[in-house]
Amino acid sequence: MRKTDKLLVIFVSLICTILFIVIKKFLVIPIFILIIYIIYLKIIIHKQKLEIKTLNEVNDSTRSFRHDFNNIMQAIGGYIQTNNLYDLKEYFNNLVPECFKVNNLYRYHSKLMANSAVYSIIADKYNKAEKLNIKMSLNIISDINKINLDSYHLTKILGIFLDNAIEASKECSKKIINISFKYSNNKQLILVENTYLNKNISIKKIFEKNFSSKLNHSGLGLWEVNKIVNKHKNLNLYTITDNNFFTQKLEIL
Repeated sequence: MRKTDKLLVIFVSLICTILFIVIKKFLVIPIFILIIYIIYLKIIIHKQKLEIKTLNEVNDSTRSFRHDFNNIMQAIGGYIQTNNLYDLKEYFNNLVPECFKVNNLYRYHSKLMANSAVYSIIADKYNKAEKLNIKMSLNIISDINKINLDSYHLTKILGIFLDNAIEASKECSKKIINISFKYSNNKQLILVENTYLNKNISIKKIFEKNFSSKLNHSGLGLWEVNKIVNKHKNLNLYTITDNNFFTQKLEIL
């Protein structure tokens, strides 16, 4: 092969290599963008499904309650006229859960919509709790969008707290979970409290890796939370127990 032919072969090979790299680059980038877009669409669709489900539940509960309101008042009036306080008390105790559901679903939807990530987490846990007959209440008196913690770590901590709260409260005769978002003394506070049975649980051990009081549980949840708290100088976590509630209090500076 002549020298000029060799140079031509080398030149053609070089051009082909460059073309291959360019084509590959311009194919990979669109594919990568497409994958990101598909993931984004799935997140949006999931969020919209949760919103629609919540709105439907709010609407159905409200319509049902309004439809039965006259009958409810007639029944209460009947108990009062006959001075039947025993049956009135029982009737009232059966009525309270319906009022609770309507009120909390409304508050839950209207105040969490500002933060899609937190909304999705609480929507999922709320629905799980409801299926287990756990009463989950929300008290939101701060702007969730102003919480000084990125959404990834915030939702991870919140998800672990609520998963643990559901696991613990579902075993109790009084199944209760209370979630609070507050602002006090220049600090943002997130509290998750739940009823629980194991009053002898060690507050120190629950944060150890692989520790779990439940069978078939990894014991990594609170260990992960502890790692996140230790990495952020503006976070403090307090675990509080009493005869009624087990409480996780996250303080954000």
